[in-house]
Amino acid sequence: MMSMTQCPWHLVLAALLLTGGWYLGDGPGARPVAAQTPDGIQNDRSRIMLGFRGKPELVQEWLPSPWRLDPVQKGPLQGANVIVALVDRIRDDDAKGNPRSHGADRLVNFVVPAKHPQTGQAVSVILSGWASNAARVPGFFRVYRPASIRMEQVIKSQDGDAEEVSDVWEVRDTAGPGGMELRLRSRRLLGARTRARGEVRLISARDPTLGQLHQFDAAADVVKSLPEGIDRVQHYAFRLDMPGLGSLFDGSEQLIGISVTPWYVRQVFTP
Repeated sequence: MMSMTQCPWHLVLAALLLTGGWYLGDGPGARPVAAQTPDGIQNDRSRIMLGFRGKPELVQEWLPSPWRLDPVQKGPLQGANVIVALVDRIRDDDAKGNPRSHGADRLVNFVVPAKHPQTGQAVSVILSGWASNAARVPGFFRVYRPASIRMEQVIKSQDGDAEEVSDVWEVRDTAGPGGMELRLRSRRLLGARTRARGEVRLISARDPTLGQLHQFDAAADVVKSLPEGIDRVQHYAFRLDMPGLGSLFDGSEQLIGISVTPWYVRQVFTP
C-alpha cells in the first residue's frame, strides 16, 4: 500500500516540471500561492528521473547569475546535481479547462537544483530540453528544441507485489544533430511506492525572470539509489548527444539514482 508522506525528496524530484523544482514554498524569498495566477492543470502518465553527479564547476557554468549550484541534500538522489527527466504527458489544460495542444506530448528536460546566495530561495533551473509537440517549442521557459520522441513501455505483472517494467525512449533532434536513447528494465515493488503532495518552484536558465510555481500530487518508485543501497535495475543503457550539453555528459558523470513516477498531476501558477 502507498504511504502518504509530506514531500519526501524523491517525490519532490518527481515534481520537477517538465521537471519541476526542489522548493517547498516556505523558505526565504517565497511568494505565496495566493500571489500567483492559476495557469492550468497538467497530468502525466509516466515520468522517469535520472539523477547524475557531474563536475560541479562545469554544472555551475550553466546557471544564470547569481544562482549557485545546490545538489540534492538527502533522500535517494542525494548528491545529484543534474537531473534528466523524461515526461509523457496525457493532458495539459489551461485555466479554463481547455486543452492547450493535441497529439503526442513528450518532453526531455535537463534541470539543475540551485539556491539564491542572498535570499536562500531554492529552485530548479531548466537548462534545456526536447519537446515532441510544436506547441512546446521553445515553450514558456524558452529552452526547448523540437524532436521526434518515440516511447515504449511494457509491463509484466502477476499476482503479488512485484512487476517488471521495460521503458524505451528514443529521441531525435529535428532541428539539428543530436539525440538521446534510454533503455531501462526494472523490477517495481508496488508496496514500496510512496505518495506525496507539495509545492515546487522553477525558473529558466535562459531568462531567470521566467518562473512558475507548481502544486503537485504524485506517486513514485525508486528503482535505483546509491545513497540508500537500492538497485532493482535489471538493464540500463543511456546515450546522449545534445548541442552544448556535451561537457556535462562526457563520461565522467555518475548515475546516483533513478525514480519512476507512474502517475502525476499538478496545478500550475505563474506570477
